Amino acid sequence: MPMRFPRAIQRLMGWCPNAAAAGTIRRYTALDGEIGTAADGSRDVVEGALVDYGPIGTPAMYLILIVAGALLIGCLAVTAPAGRFILLAILLAFSGVELYGVLRRARVEISSETITIRRPLFRPIVIPKDAIVKAEVGENRFPVPFWLLATTLAALLVSAAGGIYYGWDNPTSMRFIFGLGGAFFFPVIFYRACVRTRYPRTLTITTEKRIAAIYTDDPERIARTLGVA
Repeated sequence: MPMRFPRAIQRLMGWCPNAAAAGTIRRYTALDGEIGTAADGSRDVVEGALVDYGPIGTPAMYLILIVAGALLIGCLAVTAPAGRFILLAILLAFSGVELYGVLRRARVEISSETITIRRPLFRPIVIPKDAIVKAEVGENRFPVPFWLLATTLAALLVSAAGGIYYGWDNPTSMRFIFGLGGAFFFPVIFYRACVRTRYPRTLTITTEKRIAAIYTDDPERIARTLGVA
């Protein structure tokens, strides 16, 4: 059930899944023909992965970020129409980047010394192997029941549609701005979550300051390449 919605979106956008976009692992060996798992002169490449990457934070830090975000939204909301359109542009840009990243997927390259993550629209992330504190494969548990997420999305979309309808006569009103932004933002976030639910297990790589969660069909394969499985 959770995967019907993502597949419908992919068909509507003309995206055709293939072997490369389904988490395919390819090995590129050195010119001398040496073959080995991440051996010198060779590298393993995982194509079609989804990667979440960010800082390791404490609850206090997350609370500060939430409060700062709320203050920014509040400041833009009470300013002139230009500030409200900036807020709409931020919502649409974020939605576009997230959707593009899910459709295009990431590329993970594993060499003898580093693991490189190449995500669409972002600079490559290079993690030296000696900087990895912990790498483990764990069960991918969805934080909330899918039915609850779908119900919440439906309620938000109804609210967004109402905002657009009642704010149509005044496009600079916050009701219209939030309605239009939410009509794009909430489905993208829902789709992003749904796609990740198709992977039963994920690989989590932790350094001193950052954490990367890699969603692919065979995370154990990457873990073995890193020498932690």
